Amino acid sequence: MNIYWYKALNPEGKILKGFIKAENESSVMTSLTIKNLYIISISKIPSFLQPITEFFSLKIKNTDLIEFSKNLSLMLKAGIPLTVALSDIGENINKEKFRRVVLDIGDLVEKGVSFSEALSMYPQIFPPIFQYLIKIGEETGRLDKSLDDLVDHFQRIEELKTAIKRALIYPVFATVASMAAIGFWMVYVLPKIVGAMKDMGVKIPLMTEVLVQIGVFLQKFFYLFPLVAILVFIVFQIFKRNEKFRWTRSYLAFSMPIFKQILYTRSVALFCEQMRILLAAGISIDRAFDMTKDVINNEIMKKAIGKAKDKILAGERISKSLKEQKIFPSLVIRLVDVGEASGRLEEQLGFLNTYYTNHLQEYSARLGKIIEPIMIGIIGLFFAIVIVSLLSPLYDLITKLGRT
Repeated sequence: MNIYWYKALNPEGKILKGFIKAENESSVMTSLTIKNLYIISISKIPSFLQPITEFFSLKIKNTDLIEFSKNLSLMLKAGIPLTVALSDIGENINKEKFRRVVLDIGDLVEKGVSFSEALSMYPQIFPPIFQYLIKIGEETGRLDKSLDDLVDHFQRIEELKTAIKRALIYPVFATVASMAAIGFWMVYVLPKIVGAMKDMGVKIPLMTEVLVQIGVFLQKFFYLFPLVAILVFIVFQIFKRNEKFRWTRSYLAFSMPIFKQILYTRSVALFCEQMRILLAAGISIDRAFDMTKDVINNEIMKKAIGKAKDKILAGERISKSLKEQKIFPSLVIRLVDVGEASGRLEEQLGFLNTYYTNHLQEYSARLGKIIEPIMIGIIGLFFAIVIVSLLSPLYDLITKLGRT
């Protein structure tokens, strides 16, 4: 997918500008023409700027999609026409940009564009799984059921995200709080104590002098830290499209202590949930593997899924092809095997997603108890070094005074 900047006129003569995601310029022109816009100009965003553009583009949370899908399903079950339902829901959305998108989709549907096709014009808001299930709902005449399936799917994804946040919030908070406490002590407290000791003629140890100089540096150049953070963020956004960079990041994610357990479990749970919803919707196994691979944010797992798909197309069973990749847990292999044999693969994948999501939640609870003594030990060690460095010359001074 590429990102294009467009400038166009609407039927009222108002100039509209914005970004749009599309495969090529022809797709952009088709999307804008369907929206009854007169195209003035279209420019492709350079590839190295696209990650930054994506970051600042409109993003919708899963909770917004859940609410939208739930409300639309209820209105359709009540017999309200799709165009009226979209108009009513759009008028009651608080987020201005999302409200305009929903109302725009309603206008397109009223003009004869299918609901799924209208959704596909906003891929940055409605992911492929959303568009695909809506298309299946249109074909089967059970659009309300597809919306209910989407609500269930996004709720499961949201539970997984919540479990990850719980697992990471304490280590991050503990680290930031500890570094802030140490920084405050080095910048404001330690220099005053050392200054008073120097006035008394006490010789300051090298270690303490080094800590004082670090504090002085932090005080003088504190403004560099946010600048460095912003620079690192921009560089990360640019380089994340580089294949070698993505592989390195994926390897580190599955190798670092603590984070390995969290990120690996997340990938496995996401794989199971994505496969569950796609297979339940009747999507072919090869297409389901391809769509799942696009969702997974780890190159190692992506490659394993791609290889497994090739094995399945060659005639192997799903469980055997996953087992050969050496990355999927034995529990996944066993339950997928049972699901294949019993014809209840979707049910087993749903169980696996629930199991690994709960495992993340339990791990997050245990992680706090593990991190707390480690951080206390680090802070204690720092202050022990400082206190010993300060008390040692004071002891020498008191000893000399006692002799005199």
